[in-house]
Amino acid sequence: MVHVATYFFFLAYGLTLPVLPLYLHALGVAPGWVGWVVALMPLAGILLRPWGGWAADGWSRKWPTVIGMALGSAAGVFYLGPFGAVLFGRFLQGAAMALFAPSSLAITSDLAPEGRVGTVMGTRNLLIGLGVMSGSALGGVLADGLGFSGVFLAVVGVQAVFVPVLLRLSETLTRPVRRRWWEGFAQVVRIRPILAATVANMGFAAVFALIQTFYPLLLAEAGYSAAWVGAFLGFYSLVSVLFRLPAGRLADRVAAGRVALWGFVGASVGLGVLWAFPVPPWAFAAALVMGAGAGFYLPANIVAVTKAAPLELRGSAFSLFTASWDLGGLIGPPLGGVLVAGFGVGVVLPLAVLLALGVTLLYVRLTAPKPRVGLR
Repeated sequence: MVHVATYFFFLAYGLTLPVLPLYLHALGVAPGWVGWVVALMPLAGILLRPWGGWAADGWSRKWPTVIGMALGSAAGVFYLGPFGAVLFGRFLQGAAMALFAPSSLAITSDLAPEGRVGTVMGTRNLLIGLGVMSGSALGGVLADGLGFSGVFLAVVGVQAVFVPVLLRLSETLTRPVRRRWWEGFAQVVRIRPILAATVANMGFAAVFALIQTFYPLLLAEAGYSAAWVGAFLGFYSLVSVLFRLPAGRLADRVAAGRVALWGFVGASVGLGVLWAFPVPPWAFAAALVMGAGAGFYLPANIVAVTKAAPLELRGSAFSLFTASWDLGGLIGPPLGGVLVAGFGVGVVLPLAVLLALGVTLLYVRLTAPKPRVGLR
């Protein structure tokens, strides 16, 4: 049940990916400011993730999941309103993610059989990718056929139907841990595999948030419709999905950090291909390589966090890790907005390549074994 609800939650998120930048542009928002509006979602996540992790460890894992799904549905209602309501809807969508993602992930880890963590997490990541992929593809088609309001009504509907379903979940938190909201974060950030996975995931989240925000504008300038944007993002997600389950299984057999590194390298190469060939049809070759890389590093990072986190701190560990998407989303679009305002949308692709290479090198540094100090 949690897996199915996760799929539809991320389908609703995927619906907005190809559409929101174009919708903001239609409302008269300048390209340089689009990134700041998009960043309201990760801003909400940053503010609320610590509380989401605290709630998942100290109160309930079921109720933050339910509330997150309800808030995600409500966000679609606000997207239908005037510009001020759109801003609030974007913030509300971030709040939904801050609650749903870590709590549902903690439930999944609680229920995963010993020795099959990678397979279970790979399956979850498979469904997340399928949700984002199908949502991205459907969002572009709905926008062309029914307009922006059709997309946002779909965001409302696909989440609202799951609120009563999630109310039937059993609680998996058997021994709540009472601590101050920040103490769990303070403990898990000292665990090296969790820190490395979180920092690297944040960096690549910034890169792909940059692409998701400004690549639609680049294609629009080149004369491509919203359907092409949805097709590109959907194909990238499809490839990522196809690699997630085998990558999760591989992370059960090989060091998860090694599998993640392969993914970071692959994603960086794919971004380089996109820089060289930025429009269809060759852009889909870039999406193929980017998607394969993401399909490796996403489940591998989650497996690394799951194996490194103590049971009583899993809510905080997953809250910190999933906050990396918010931090990345808060960094990438505003940074891109500043540079796009000065140099145009063409600056986005080389910037993405440089960021990806820098993050990969930082991950290698963080996961390198500490040198042993011997006696002389």
